[in-house]
Amino acid sequence: MKKYIFISLALIFTTSLIISCGKKQTQKNTLNGIHINVDEDPTTFDPRKSADYISGTFQYLLFEGLVRMTPDSVAAPAYAQKVDISDDGLIYTFHLRDARWSNGVPITAYDFSQTWLDMLDPQFNSPNAHLLFPIKNAEKAKLGLVKIRDVGINVINHNTLEVCLEHPTPYFKELICFPVFSPVCQHHVQNNPSWAKSKGRDFICNGPFRLVKRTPSREIILEKNPYYWDADSVDLEQITISIVDNDMTALNMYHSGELDIIGIPFKGIPADAIPDLLDKGLIDTTDIPGSTICCFNMDKFPFTNKNIRKAFAYSINRKEIVEHITLTHETPGMHLLPEMLLPDQPEPFFQDGDIETARLHLKKGLKELGITLEELEEISLLHATSGIYPKIAQAMQEQWRKALGIAVSLSPQEYKVFLDRLAKKDFCIGQCVWVAQYHDPMNILDRFRVKESVKNYPGFDNKEYKEIIDDSVYHSNKEDRFEKLRAALNILNEEVPLTTIYHWKCPYMKKDYVNGLLIQKSGFAHLHNIKMNRNTLPHDNL
Repeated sequence: MKKYIFISLALIFTTSLIISCGKKQTQKNTLNGIHINVDEDPTTFDPRKSADYISGTFQYLLFEGLVRMTPDSVAAPAYAQKVDISDDGLIYTFHLRDARWSNGVPITAYDFSQTWLDMLDPQFNSPNAHLLFPIKNAEKAKLGLVKIRDVGINVINHNTLEVCLEHPTPYFKELICFPVFSPVCQHHVQNNPSWAKSKGRDFICNGPFRLVKRTPSREIILEKNPYYWDADSVDLEQITISIVDNDMTALNMYHSGELDIIGIPFKGIPADAIPDLLDKGLIDTTDIPGSTICCFNMDKFPFTNKNIRKAFAYSINRKEIVEHITLTHETPGMHLLPEMLLPDQPEPFFQDGDIETARLHLKKGLKELGITLEELEEISLLHATSGIYPKIAQAMQEQWRKALGIAVSLSPQEYKVFLDRLAKKDFCIGQCVWVAQYHDPMNILDRFRVKESVKNYPGFDNKEYKEIIDDSVYHSNKEDRFEKLRAALNILNEEVPLTTIYHWKCPYMKKDYVNGLLIQKSGFAHLHNIKMNRNTLPHDNL
């Protein structure tokens, strides 16, 4: 019996030693990991179908295109090691480096070509397909006016892609840094239509990180992609992303060491906690070309009337919202775009919270519609249920009640439903946001060029505006082009399809041991530049 006891104890000791060594080895392999949080699942991992900020954040980690945005926001070589541009600026020839997908399969020019052409198929749901419209016949193909084969995207050979533009596009290289231009593995896509729903390493990507595990509504784990072309520059070995939709819970996780970074571009910081955190010097802020805006559905009564739109826009007290709700010294939206995106914008046609002028426009608008205030149909404000959206909605609801005597009902929606209703123009007023996907004002202004654009939420349609936008691309001098865009802004200011509430100044917090966090001008973070100066991980989920 003693012999058996001795053997059993020896086995227990040996097994414990093996497990202990295994844990140490796992810990050693994941020492340079980071833990962040988002407030909901990304709507998609497919860069062709992305339309929201959270999905874009993941696609910067999982995918990369022909060129990439560096920390200085300069379009630098990525999967294209060299780019030739014709003298007239209409033909771009991309010479691809030898590189592989996360499953080791070679990346080819065909992967890029077919990915972009898929997005231009009229039957393919791609909210950002309009970003490809500078390409020859791209817009016509999306509208079904020409065949896909007529689009100016040509595979010259295995490693060479030629792109012909409809007209000169001075910002084209910067434009294609955005993840929507990243390729998807065509061999994998064609053999597995549900590839984007994969929950492990069978998800094929080409970015600095690859998927390890995905537990919906709970956690996503990424690891360094050994096949990434620039893997030597990536120091992080693991990214663990929890999915917690409560700001205060996320803040408590940060304080307890469960999160290493909190705030933009990930989960927000509770608005009520911001003043105290600012006083203690625990919050950093960064300006990004993002704005919170209010759209009016121009096809829905009474916002078919310009004066009614002006009444609602002019009566918003933006300074009050910034000082009492957002709390991080944002800039009230008296200009349509952030100054960092387009300097020297035209002066607005109204003052902030201009109740007197708003009431005059309301009176004029009601007269033009032939109704009284009492006969005005119910008006609702569509907004998302997450983050600071509800508080802003409630503030505007009260401001409109006091200034205009109009009781606006609130329509809070889960984020995916909210985005879907915006795209389908199923709203009266929509409180939403925009973030410039590439650092040029055309990223925002081009959305309103044609009424059919998915992101033209108000349904704005103006011939003069379209002509100005179309003409601006033929001005190679940046200031001449910007002057054209300022003229287009004047039309938006006068017609008021939307109004800006405030421009973002995004707060974030990071632990002292997180080094190398760089945030692009677009607001997305360079996580693959991070180095962690610590000896242990607080959590190891693998």
